[in-house]
This record gives sequence, structure tokens and C-alpha cells, in this order.
Amino acid sequence: MKNVLIVAAGSDIAKSLINLLLPFCNVFATYRKNILKGSLSIKGGGNFTPLFLNVCDEQSFEKLTESIQGVKFDAVINFAGLAITSPVVKLSAQDLTRQLETCVVGLSRLLKNIYPNLSKDSRVINVSSMAAFGIFPFISPYCLSKAGADILLNAFEIETGIRTVSIKPGVVGTKFWQYCIDLNKDNFKNFDGEYEEAGEFLLQNAKDNVKKGVSPNDVARVIKKAICAKYPRHSYLIGRDAYFAAFSSFIPRGILNFIIRKTLNFRIRKFIDGK
Repeated sequence: MKNVLIVAAGSDIAKSLINLLLPFCNVFATYRKNILKGSLSIKGGGNFTPLFLNVCDEQSFEKLTESIQGVKFDAVINFAGLAITSPVVKLSAQDLTRQLETCVVGLSRLLKNIYPNLSKDSRVINVSSMAAFGIFPFISPYCLSKAGADILLNAFEIETGIRTVSIKPGVVGTKFWQYCIDLNKDNFKNFDGEYEEAGEFLLQNAKDNVKKGVSPNDVARVIKKAICAKYPRHSYLIGRDAYFAAFSSFIPRGILNFIIRKTLNFRIRKFIDGK
């Protein structure tokens, strides 16, 4: 029976994944709050063990390593993430640091602390985003952190020989969008002046994304495939928008930027005129 560690397991996708894995895996799931203590045995399947972890807190990693001492993991899946939004010219160093602390530094801490619990047959899976292709304006901190995480994972694989996987979905209909709206409540002030209409459009678009996009179950099934495959791919794209983002890498930067700017301005104008 496989042992799987799921980091930041409170997301909608993580919950779906846990349900898919429990019939044949022992699932260790971390949360920023102590929701339960001990291990729960699931009838006809593995055990579910909730653990505490804050990826931004080095001391909580020390407690985690004590709890999983001696356990060898077949797969580690990292869901920890947030998305800061702001025009670059109004982005604060504090917000940028917060973004990188969670998605890049937090991943680095995870890799360092979990390494003794891995074997050459293990795989580390990071739930990334199509934002890793870096083509989306006004969420540059998020794009930067996802691209940085991919670079970190790749170096880890070269250095250790342990397979790493980056899951890159497009828009997924989850509560993550509302979480980010609440997180960026103060940051929407950064869109005053010349960026006011763009800020209004982005806020409405985030609200709409809660109800559209691929389902959490679709993403969870792809992650399960990466866990179970003998030779998983290094990157999995989910959703048509993710494939378009990947294709953009082959378009000359000047042309691509022109297309993105024109498309964004058209969508903003259509939104404002329709209000």
C-alpha cells in the first residue's frame, strides 16, 4: 500500500484527491489548523492521518518530521499557494515576499525536510498553474512564484534523481478564487487611476471563475495518474486555456504581448460597456 503525503490538504482539489487515494493509499495530510488528532482507519482502504504544517514556518517543519519519522513516501503532493494581484508599478515588496515565501521558499523547505523520507522511486508533485508560463498581467507575483517553483523542482530532480511533476491546470472552479479576492481586498486599491477599469474587470472575472473552468475532480484524477504511473510526465496540462498558455511559449514575445494587450483591452472594454 502506497504512502502519500499531501501538503495544504484543505483545497477543493486536495479533498477530491484524498477520496480517490484512500482505497489504496495511506494518506498523510497537512493543514494549517489542527483539525484532528491521531490516525483514522478507512474501511476497505488505507489510513488517513491529519498533521499540522505551515510551509512559511520552519519550526512547524521540525514537528512534521518528528511525526513522520521512519515513514517512506511513494509520493508527496504540494498544494500550498496563494495569488497576489497588483500592477507591477504599485506592487509592494511585502506582498511580493509573501507570494514567494509561500510558493517558492515554502516548497524549498518542504523538499529539504521531506528528502530523508523519499526513495529513488518516489515522486514529488507540485500543483502549479498555467500562470507558470508568465503571460498574465496584474498577477505577476503569482506567475513568478509558479515559474520559480518549476525551476526549483527541476534542479531537485537533477540533483537527487527523484522524479518531479508539475501539474498545470487552467481555470479551476474552486473556492481558491474567493480566497484570493479576500486576500487582495487592500491590493485592489492599487488599481486606482489608470488601472481602475482593469481592476474592476479582474475582480469580476475572479468571481466568475468560481463557477467555471474544469472541476476539482478532473484535476485530482490527473494527479492520481501522476502518482500511479511508472514513468509520470514532468508536466501535465489540464484545460484548453492551459494548452493555449503552453503554446504561447512558441510565439515571439513582441507579437504575444501585442495579442495579450489587445485581447485584455477588448475584454475590459466589453465588461465596462456592459455594466
